[in-house]
Order: sequence, then C-alpha cells, then structure tokens
Amino acid sequence: MIVNADDFGWSERVNAAVLLAHTSGVLTTASLMVAEPAWEQAVLLAREHPSLGIGLHVATTFDRPLLSATEIPHLLGRDGKFEADPVKAGLRFAISDASRRELGIEMEAQFARFADTGLPWDHVDGHQHFHMHPVVFGHLLALCDRYGVNRMRVPRESFLSHLRGGGDGLTPVAIGALILQLLCRINLRALRARKTLGSKPIFLSDRVYGDYQSSNMHSMYTLRLLDRLSAQVSEIYFHPGSDYARKLPAAEQTEAVRDVELKALIDPAVAARVEDLGLRLATYAEAETATSAER
Repeated sequence: MIVNADDFGWSERVNAAVLLAHTSGVLTTASLMVAEPAWEQAVLLAREHPSLGIGLHVATTFDRPLLSATEIPHLLGRDGKFEADPVKAGLRFAISDASRRELGIEMEAQFARFADTGLPWDHVDGHQHFHMHPVVFGHLLALCDRYGVNRMRVPRESFLSHLRGGGDGLTPVAIGALILQLLCRINLRALRARKTLGSKPIFLSDRVYGDYQSSNMHSMYTLRLLDRLSAQVSEIYFHPGSDYARKLPAAEQTEAVRDVELKALIDPAVAARVEDLGLRLATYAEAETATSAER
C-alpha cells in the first residue's frame, strides 16, 4: 500500500504536515510541486528523510507555473497563474496549438527542475489529476521516456465502493472524479498500446483511492477504506496541512477540521489497522520491486 501526500512544497505548513505524517504516521510518499513557494524547503526535508519517496506533481491548472508569462502567454491569466477552471483549461489544450506547444515547454521545465534536485524519481502524477487530460498525458509520456521515469499514478477508483465505504456521496468533487474515470480508461488504452509497441512499461498501482473524498479523508473513512482494499497494489492519497477548511464558514474552521487528513495519517487506529490487515507500506519504487519479484 502506497500512502501519498499531494502538494508537497505548497507551503511550509504543508511541508511540516507531510514530514509529521511520514515520521509519526503511515505516509510513504509525497508529490512535489516545483513552482510553489516552499518547494526548496521540501527538497531539503526530502534529502534529510530518504525513506520518503518523492515524485513530481505536475501543475498545469489553477496554480503557479515555473515559466514566466512572456514564455507561456497562452497558458496564464492576468494573475500569472494557470487557468483555474478545469473545463476552460481542457478546451484550451484541445483547440489551441500555441497552448499545446507552451504546455510541453512548461512541463519540460518542471521535469528538469525536479531532475536538478538530485532526488530519486519515485513516481509522477498531476495536480488536480489534470495529467489525465489526453494532451497533457501525451506530453507526460514523452517526458517520462526522456527522464527515465516509469512509475505513474492513474487514479482508478470505484464510485460504488466509495459509497459502500461511507463516502460523502455525489458531491461536486465526486462528479468531477466520475468524469476523470473516463479519461483514465482512455489513457489506460494508450498505455496498453505502448506495451504492444515495445516501449518501456509504466508501473501503476492497481487502484487509487482519495479522489471521491478529496480534502476530507478523515480517520473513519480511511479505516473503512483499509478494510475493503483488495488489489495487489493500492495507493491512497491525502492532502495533509491543506487550506481546505479556510473555505468553510468561520465557525467551522477549527484546527481539527483543517488538519482532518493529517489527523487520519497519524491516527494510531489507522496504523494499527494497517498492521492487523497485514498491509505492507511502500513507496512506488518499493511496490514495483516487490511485484516484479513475485512475478
């Protein structure tokens, strides 16, 4: 079981939460955003804790780019950030030749910055899972080949299983996740075709959990989720230390709510359930090695 934290490098608060979840909880990996304010601190922390597997969290929507507006003018708004609306971003990538070209340049820069850190590549994934957009995915595969990265998150998750596990139901987050599943199927076909063509295979976990319950992966949901894991390799991802609760009414912005996902990651009951179920905590690299040995 891979237990990942997204948005490593977003802020010092997120970095501290990721570190605590790894040293005092069940977290095994983190996905680094190389253009966010605390990315350099995140790299230093990763070097000090080599047992934490680090991957690249490719950003193409909502947040900061690595390159300037003069270099990628078709990708950025007046605020200097990527398009926040995923529908508008997806259409732009689909119909604009200039946007597609600049997208490749920006993603190349993010891969290069990660490579320059000297950290071992554990995996690659995408902010808001936008790496599943067919245009972004095409660039991603090419860059994986160029940089020797062969482990990736493809977020395959069952909505019915989510509901049976006590999930929040058909929320806006869940509706977006359902659409994402269609893109996952398209990209899985591309990965199968890639194997047929003789390209180096990309290692995937069999199932990924966290999308339908994103930003509210609390302890009770996590415990129920652990009980229903059945795949050989599963990934559960979290956002410890996120600012999710600051969007809630002031009366609900308690520290416990704000850190609900960090609380789950360091909950002794979660660690005990992992042990009782005989689940092996692993990075992407360790999971690939273990499954290869079993074959």
